[in-house]
Amino acid sequence: MFLYSLIFPIISVIAIIWFIARYLKGKNAISTVILWSLFWIFVSVFALFPQVSNEFAKLFGITRGLDFIIILVFVILFYTVLKMYFIIDKMQNDMNTIVKEFAISNEITLDDEEE
Repeated sequence: MFLYSLIFPIISVIAIIWFIARYLKGKNAISTVILWSLFWIFVSVFALFPQVSNEFAKLFGITRGLDFIIILVFVILFYTVLKMYFIIDKMQNDMNTIVKEFAISNEITLDDEEE
């Protein structure tokens, strides 16, 4: 048995517990917990039973299990980056709106300077 077959399931359990704890503290949504739990369960299954990745690969028309895992990781990374982009874009728009409102409410006119 390979070392990663022991390490990845332990890391997976720790990660799932961490996400559940963050959910209980109100820092994560339940959808986030479910999504990441599924990811870590897949990691554990692929580490313990590498031949399962071949079956998933065949299901999606990919020849090798390792290719399937690499494609899956790229899809997850792309989704994460895209989600972060939308969050940052929304935060930037919100910040611009707040700054504009603040500037308008604290507008200095020429009449104010003369007094």
